[in-house]
This record gives sequence, C-alpha cells and structure tokens, in this order.
Amino acid sequence: MWRDDRNHSLYPLFTFISFLLLFSLHFLLSPLALGLITEEELAHMKFPQDEWMSLMISGVKVGYSHTYTDIIRRNGEKFIRIRSEMRMRIRRMGTSLELSQTKESLLGMDLAPKHFISSISEPGQIRKTEGWIEGKRARVKLQLGGKTAEEEVELPDDVIFEEALGYHALKRGLKVGDKYRLNLFSMELLKPIPVEVNVLRRDKMDYQGKKIPVYVVSYKLEMMGGLENREWLDENGVTYRMEMMGLMGMKMELVKTDMKEALGEAGEIDVIIDTKLFPSGQPIYGHPNHLKALVTLKGGDIGKAFVPSQEQRIKLLGGNRAILEIDRSPVDESKSAQTPITSPEVAQFLKSTLYVQSDDPDIRRKAKEIIGDERNAWRAAKLICGWVYENIYDKSLKVGFGSAKNTLETLQGDCTEHTVLFTALARSVGIPTRICAGLVYQGDAFYYHFWPEVYIGRWVSMDPTLGEYQADATHIQLAGGKLESDTALEFGEGVLRTLNRLSIEVLEVKP
Repeated sequence: MWRDDRNHSLYPLFTFISFLLLFSLHFLLSPLALGLITEEELAHMKFPQDEWMSLMISGVKVGYSHTYTDIIRRNGEKFIRIRSEMRMRIRRMGTSLELSQTKESLLGMDLAPKHFISSISEPGQIRKTEGWIEGKRARVKLQLGGKTAEEEVELPDDVIFEEALGYHALKRGLKVGDKYRLNLFSMELLKPIPVEVNVLRRDKMDYQGKKIPVYVVSYKLEMMGGLENREWLDENGVTYRMEMMGLMGMKMELVKTDMKEALGEAGEIDVIIDTKLFPSGQPIYGHPNHLKALVTLKGGDIGKAFVPSQEQRIKLLGGNRAILEIDRSPVDESKSAQTPITSPEVAQFLKSTLYVQSDDPDIRRKAKEIIGDERNAWRAAKLICGWVYENIYDKSLKVGFGSAKNTLETLQGDCTEHTVLFTALARSVGIPTRICAGLVYQGDAFYYHFWPEVYIGRWVSMDPTLGEYQADATHIQLAGGKLESDTALEFGEGVLRTLNRLSIEVLEVKP
C-alpha cells in the first residue's frame, strides 16, 4: 500500500498563520480604555473610527484587515460596536488558498464584553462562532457543516476582552519601562490567556512622508509555547504597525495604510516551499522502522517540542540539543483488542467533535459497510485505512481544513482530511483514535503533516494519506493536543515551537 507520489499538508501552519494574524487584529482596534468611560471621555473620542492595515509575510503583502468602530443603540441601551474583516491569500505547493474572517463584537459603555459573532470562510466550508458574556461566564456556540457544539467557560476576575487589550497601556499612560500582566479571553481558543504587557521604548515611524513619534509596546502571550507581538502606536492610540516577533522564523506584520492601498494587488507566498526542513547526516531511504537523530532547536524549550511515547523517545543533551529515537514495533494482530473498545482510560478518544463527527449517521453507516463483521480492532483499522487511502481520489491541496462529514461527501483533500475522516470512521465502530501533528520525510525533506493513532491494546500510528498501515519511523510527532477541541487549533503548537528553528541531523536509519 506504499505510495510514491506522497501528498503532504502544511495546513496546521496555514491555520495558525491565519489565526495569529486574526488574533493580532484585536490589538489594533480603536483607542478604548478599560474601566468606566464617562460622557466627557466619549466626547473626546471620534466615532466612527475606520482603520485599514496591510497584512505582510516575509515582506510580501498577502491581504488586508479592516476595522470599523461606532456607537449604536439596541433596546434603548448604548453599545460600542466593533466590526472587523480580514482577507489573506497564501499558497501550498503552488495552489492558492484564500481565507477570510468577519467579526462583530459588542461592548458595554463600561467596556464589559457582551456579545460577539465570527464567521471564518475556508475553502469548502464556513465555521461560525457566537458568544455571550454573562457575568463571569462565557457561553459559546460553534457551528461547522451542520453540526453545533456549545461550551461554557469560567472567566477570571481580571479578564480582558480582545478588543480592549491593546489600549490598556494607553489608559495607564504610556511610560517606558512600565510592565504588568493581564488575562486575555481568546474567542478562538475559548479560554483566558495570560499576557505580559511591557512599554519598551519610544521610536519614530515613517508614515506618508512624515516621522511619527510612537511608543513600542510588547505583548507576551503564554500560549503555543510563548508568542510575542509588538505594537507601534502614538500617544492617541493610533496603531501604525504590529509585528509578530520571530514567529515561525518569518517576519509577519500588519502596517497602517489607506483603503485603496489595502484593497490593492497582493502578492503570494508558498508556506510549504518556504518552510520545509532539510535534514543533514545519513540519507533516508524507503520506509524505515528505526530513526535516530540529533535535533537542535534555536530558541524555545526543546524538551517541550516533541511528544514522548512508547515509540518516540527524547534524551536531552543540554543547550537545546537532544537525541530523538523512533522505533516502530510490528503489530501482532492476534493480540489486538476486539471492538468496541470501551476502556475508561481511552474512552475520551471515541468522542464526536465538530471536525470529527463520529456520531453522524452517514459516518457510522459507511464505517460499518467498510469493516463488515470484522471485530478485530487492528484488522478493522486496516480496512478503514485502505478505504480512505483508495477513495479520497482527489488528493487536493485546495481544501482548507475539511471536517470528516464534508470529506466523506466530497472525497477530496490532503492529510488533514484523510486524518479526520479516518478518525471519525474508526471512532464510530469503537476504535479509540487520536490525531497526531508533526513532520514526515518525503523526497529530500521533512514536511508538516497529520496522521492518526489507533488504540488496539496499545497505540499504533497509521497513515491513510500515504497508504501506510503502520506509519514509518520518519513520522515525528510534535507537541500539541492529544484530544482535539472543537477548534482543533491546539495541533499547531508543535509548528509554532519548531518552524524554521528546528534542525535535524540523521544519525541512524534502519529498515
């Protein structure tokens, strides 16, 4: 079942580039201050406020953001309404992908968050998120492909809504050396995130032929291994530039502009070609069952970059260097568990989520059709793996991040779609399955990739994208979630920790 024309996907990176740019947009909103806003303060604020920004990756314009802020009345009550739009285009192996998001947020006149609704358009599907803030709880509804999930999240006392974060420094007074901490509630990750704010220095920005005096403010977010954004804003709270510092080894920024320039022609950047990882050392041939490598991480904690498991071991050497060893032991199908597997320790890996709809009637029906009367979990998993590999005939990079139900209907996609469909089918017949995100070797380089693991009495990696019943030892699992959330964003953690910072020297390869 080996394939030579391997398709691979960097969609986890694509998702997080887009997510982080969207996330940063909420720092660029109007100069709102925390605490109560008096009528006198409101009188000095100019509404509506209209901001246009160009989105840049490695110096290439890939899209724009637009934020419009005004004051409205609903049921006799005043609200600050913030509407934002983002559009960007990048390439995966020469195939163009467009992603857009629109969002509307309502804040009370005391800046307390009240309501938001967000719509993200990906190729082939739309994901909608709507939230209500009620006291110290956030109630959130997510919709994707006809499936709805609802969550409630408890908020800390000092939580800040995204729209107000960037201007807390303005309210305090911009003083070089001022440093403090806040909790930001992220509507994308559906949880509060600690943020350290630091007013670094004064500077000057070139804008429309003028030198504009600005302050440089750093925001360090405790998420995805640690992220830092920097903002260049003037004393009135006008943002001229926002940069994600060292993110994935690429310069990513938003730059103030006008509507004509923002909507003007954009270039494109290929995130796969620009970010593949070339190893040094011993050559890799075929599909080895043993891989030993010296891995080095420039910046960050290498001990947190990889997932340790029975088959993947990491030995720290100090200085952000480590020895990585991966061994694939043969599967004895006679020792495989029988389905359904309901052990409490793995029951969570049978659940249905927005992207993995294992409780969908069509998913259940197809899985039963594929495995027939087979109860041996390993043999059933191989039947599902073979079916997914053979039937997703269009190995397309045009799909964004399709859900299992969407993939079953279209039978197209790359590693993300192969993986979520396999996971849903396997879970639906009682085989605990989890999603892995990491690297796989193809041709002459490592690429970011998704694949599933099944529990048959022990965890075994499979790869329905590449047609491998048992994934070979070039599958390197990076940090991230073991169980996907309804946003599935956690699988980008390993990408953020390693991209353009990880080097691999192959020391040993065995068949």
